[in-house]
Amino acid sequence: MTDIHEWELQLQHDLDEIRRISQQLTKAAASIRGRGETRGVAVEINASGDITDLQIAPAAMRWSSSQLSQAIVECHRQARAEVKAETERLLRTTDPRIRDHILQARDTSAGPEHKTRPRTEEEIQAADDAYFERMNRGWRTDR
Repeated sequence: MTDIHEWELQLQHDLDEIRRISQQLTKAAASIRGRGETRGVAVEINASGDITDLQIAPAAMRWSSSQLSQAIVECHRQARAEVKAETERLLRTTDPRIRDHILQARDTSAGPEHKTRPRTEEEIQAADDAYFERMNRGWRTDR
């Protein structure tokens, strides 16, 4: 009985830790911003890619519509690249128990151009073995 009780306590501790880390990650992701600037135009976006700030200098208002739209699009591209880099950095530094699930969810939700090839029988067997190995170790990654 003691082993089951200790296992339950450890499991509860691990779950509490994962919840805490997940909340920290959510807060950090919500604060991510990307900014792109070019010749009097500045675009700021959040981690979802939504524009949170757009600034256009008075001189840029005298540009043609195509010049202005090209500048805005370029700034948005720069901001997206910045957000992507910051998001990747955040993922690299987070707990692997959370990171792996995020990456798996991201891969699953990607469009058809990001589909992975079917696994071979050897890959399926290796994944199955790794799963049961983790089960035998109690899902702990620090052992």
